[in-house]
Amino acid sequence: MSNGHEWGDDFALYLSQAHAIIKGNTAELLQYNSWSMQHSDGTLGPFLYPQGYPLFLSIYLKFFPFNWIGIKFFQWIFYLLGAFAFYKTLSQCQFKMPHWWLLFTVALILLHPKYIQFSDRLMSDLWFLVTVFVFFYFLYTNEFAKKSKNFLIGICAILAALTRVNGFVLIISWWTYILFQKSNSKEKFTQFLWTLPFTLVVIYLKRLDSQLESNHVELLSQISFKGILRNASEYLSDLATFPISLFLPLSSSIGISEVVVSIFCGIVILFFFILAIRHKNQFGYFAPVLVWIFSNLVIIIVWPISQGPRFLIPIIPFVYWIVNLGVSQFAISKSWQNWIPVSFIFVLVIQFFATVVFFGFVEPRNEIIGATQVDMYDKIKRIVKENDVISFDKPRWLHLITNKKVIRKSSDSSFFNSQANYLLKKRIGIYSKRPEFVTDKRLDSIYGNKDYILYRRNDLLGHQ
Repeated sequence: MSNGHEWGDDFALYLSQAHAIIKGNTAELLQYNSWSMQHSDGTLGPFLYPQGYPLFLSIYLKFFPFNWIGIKFFQWIFYLLGAFAFYKTLSQCQFKMPHWWLLFTVALILLHPKYIQFSDRLMSDLWFLVTVFVFFYFLYTNEFAKKSKNFLIGICAILAALTRVNGFVLIISWWTYILFQKSNSKEKFTQFLWTLPFTLVVIYLKRLDSQLESNHVELLSQISFKGILRNASEYLSDLATFPISLFLPLSSSIGISEVVVSIFCGIVILFFFILAIRHKNQFGYFAPVLVWIFSNLVIIIVWPISQGPRFLIPIIPFVYWIVNLGVSQFAISKSWQNWIPVSFIFVLVIQFFATVVFFGFVEPRNEIIGATQVDMYDKIKRIVKENDVISFDKPRWLHLITNKKVIRKSSDSSFFNSQANYLLKKRIGIYSKRPEFVTDKRLDSIYGNKDYILYRRNDLLGHQ
């Protein structure tokens, strides 16, 4: 875990919302961030994110002083608890897999590089996955009385819906469980009535999301058939090659195309996935999980903005639960039964240590806190007036750290037609990773250090 954060902007809004919850000024944050987003180029994010993850962060921030390592460790503790709930779900499954296969399935979410990377980010992904893990644990377990179990399932569904938009799918998984697992109509109707109060809360939360993320809702107009095909190809390839993702680029070095490897892995994964649910009783048992997997796949494939493997994080454990069950059943009588999962665990361990070494020593993850960054933040606090506006590529982070008004402008014409008085540039571009220069005579360099330059416009009244 790095003592800082990589460049990004989502985490800054999550932290701002957590602070706003504690201070009771969420309405003021909504007003400011709506203004910033409306005056920025491109879609940076929603006006406010769903409040579930900020609420989670606020628990730490309420009782402890802010510390990057501390708050990430706090998040990781809950993720380990969620992973234990996932392990319990697998171990209590009606269709059991051998011990080593079970360990490989859990190791996939504890040792894989993508999960390690996300453990170093203050993003909603891991917390959301915790709510999903615990939901399915309570859904399938028989360790609780019926009323207690229904209440806990409903609370988990609400927490998931409060954290991410697609959390509402868990309600549909709950209905599916009732449909397939309850034996008679009366019991099904009674259990369905139990879901209604929680369903109404989730509907209310989704209605609230549509208001706070209205600028995201507008992105639905960008849906296209070409984009759907592109997303489907990308996500399905990532899903099929996930256990070996760090080694995938090596395939081209031995003359095998990554596309060929992805297609081969996809065929293998699909075969064992179908094998595990081919019987009626197996299909019925996994039906709630299948609803969760395929509903999320449809949502992320149709959504016009791709996020790479990040959007797959909530479904990958459940896909490989079913796939690994299929493989273990296929190899049940083979002498090499245990060698397959042990080999995959070995691959995960190699990827895990490679990831830790790379981000710990080769390319540290902290990009926002350092001597030159803090120097520039302090300078901005001193010289930029309260109502002045700064343009920067990461406006939500700069606002959080300096409490100044910040927008993002992606072109000269857009910048000079905006309200911005100042321009903050990183000497090496955040996105381009190349030196960036500003030569416009309407900008005066007023402060700089090794990594940053702050410019002030000279074409505005009062800044001559």
